[in-house]
Amino acid sequence: MKRSNPFQPIYALCNQGEPREKIRSLPPFPRYIDVELTNDCNLRCLMCAAGAGVMKRARASMNDETFALVLEQIAPHKTPLRFVRWGEPLLHPRAWDYIARAGAAGCLTHLNTNGRLLCDSAMDRLLSVGLDSLKFSFQGVDAKSYGEMRNAPPRFFEELFDTARRLWEKRGDSDAPFIHICTTITYETPQQVREFRARAEECADLVTIGRTVLEHIDPGKTGLRPEERRTLVRLKEQESVVKKHPRCPEVFDKLSINWNGSVSACCADYDDKMLVGHLAESPLEEIWRSDRMGRYRRLLADMRHGEIELCSTCYDYHGLQTPGLQKTEAG
Repeated sequence: MKRSNPFQPIYALCNQGEPREKIRSLPPFPRYIDVELTNDCNLRCLMCAAGAGVMKRARASMNDETFALVLEQIAPHKTPLRFVRWGEPLLHPRAWDYIARAGAAGCLTHLNTNGRLLCDSAMDRLLSVGLDSLKFSFQGVDAKSYGEMRNAPPRFFEELFDTARRLWEKRGDSDAPFIHICTTITYETPQQVREFRARAEECADLVTIGRTVLEHIDPGKTGLRPEERRTLVRLKEQESVVKKHPRCPEVFDKLSINWNGSVSACCADYDDKMLVGHLAESPLEEIWRSDRMGRYRRLLADMRHGEIELCSTCYDYHGLQTPGLQKTEAG
């Protein structure tokens, strides 16, 4: 039986109002927080700054002290936590414990995963810690397109479907976690998209399909091998996202915390280009109301994306705020 997304009321609230109005009615604390347990990964995806070797900041995992500081500050607000950002969260040895602790503090919890580490025992552990929501990140809509963009054996595509189906079965009649399957495409046809969606809907509560954005990946500045760079160049030529900037919900509703406790205004900030503070130096509430955050809010409220490096290549890749934007059916 399908489940309702526990985060949907929060997302709906975030999408209300015009940007200028949102500045005036800014909540006293972020509506939700993204936490990077690690910026390391077990895949080398071509569309990802971490996987393609574009990211230059040090790779490591969040320590107990930093996570305790996160939890200490969000617990009074019952702020929902999403374990996402750069890297595979399940590589962190304490991921399960952190999820459980956040839940015990009354916070909704969400996890993004590529699914490679979710064996049967890991699924059982996940179900036992009370995770509220999980997103399986696919890429493409078949083994070929997945293998190209994920820079991985095509068989991983079927294995990921098996993993999603197994978790769906294990969840059974339980209320959680809400299961979301997400993918993005470049050249795939509407028919391929429809077939993927129909298959994914058999083992997920929600299926979303957007467009892959590759503009931020310069093939000449990656750590990729020559044959991988050639594939990336070809895929960039087939990139099909409509390059229209979204009305950014990030700076009005959320903060992103890196593994070392530094805080960014942007979910796409892979190399500390939009840092607004650090947990060891300022409380989150102060960072949230800082002058730096205020500047980003004013620029993005005026749709001046081009004046911010990361925002200049940020597009409405899911069409979430501009329905029907994409060139062909993407979901």
